Amino acid sequence: INGQRNTVMPKLKQYEVDSFSFPVKDKTILFANNRGHQTYIKNRMDRMLNKEPETISWINSFSKDSVFFDVGANIGIYTLYSAIVRENTVYSFEPHAASYKNLLDSINLNKLEKCQAFCVALSDNIDLSMISVKNMYEGVSDNVVGQRGDYYHGCTEMHLDFLVGSKILPQPDHIKIDVDGFEDRVIKGALATLQKCNSVLIEIDHAHHQYVSKITDMGFKLQSKHKRNESEFNYIFTNENRKN
Repeated sequence: INGQRNTVMPKLKQYEVDSFSFPVKDKTILFANNRGHQTYIKNRMDRMLNKEPETISWINSFSKDSVFFDVGANIGIYTLYSAIVRENTVYSFEPHAASYKNLLDSINLNKLEKCQAFCVALSDNIDLSMISVKNMYEGVSDNVVGQRGDYYHGCTEMHLDFLVGSKILPQPDHIKIDVDGFEDRVIKGALATLQKCNSVLIEIDHAHHQYVSKITDMGFKLQSKHKRNESEFNYIFTNENRKN
C-alpha cells in the first residue's frame, strides 16, 4: 500500500476575489471563485498536488492525444490539471449543481477547447432521478445519487455504455471514478467501455473490495493501491490487453 494519509475535509471559507491561480510545471491553472460566498474551492486547489499524489502521477502518464473521463469531478481539480498540463481531451461528469457550475466557470476561464463537463450522474440506467446533497457550497463531497435527503435536487442518470456505444462520446483511454459509494452502478453501466480503456483509477471503500476482482476479471492488472483514509483506497488498474 502506497502513500498512507488521512483525508481532511476541505475548509469552508470566503474570499473576495474572482479567481485563484495555481502554477504547475510551466502552466497556470485558474479556478473560478464565487465572490462573496463561502466555498471549498481554494482549499481543494491548495491540496491539488499532495492530497492524491498517485492521481497526479497517473495523469502525468497520459499522452497529449488521449481521452480522459473524470467521473465525479467535483469542481474539476483533476479535470483542469489534465486538460491544462497534459493538453489532452477531457470529459467530466458532476451532478452536484453548484460544483458543476463552478467547473463550467473554470473551464471557460482557462479557455479550454478540448474539455467539456456535464451535469450528469453516470450510473447503470437512464433516468431522471435525484441527488441528496450535504449543502450547496462549491466543492462539497459525500452527495448521494438516487436519494432524497434534507436537501436535494433533480439529477439526470446516464450510463457510459450507452453514451460511448451510441458514439455520443468517444471511447476514453483513461477513466477516474470517485463517486462516494456509487461505484457499483457506474461500473455496471460501463463494462463494455472499461474493457477498451488503457487504465482506470477507482476510489473504493474496503467494504466493497469485490469491485477489485470485477475489474481484474476484465483483464486489468492492479498496478497500485493507495490508502485515502481509514476505509477508502485509490486503486489504479492497467489493461493488460492494451498498450498504454
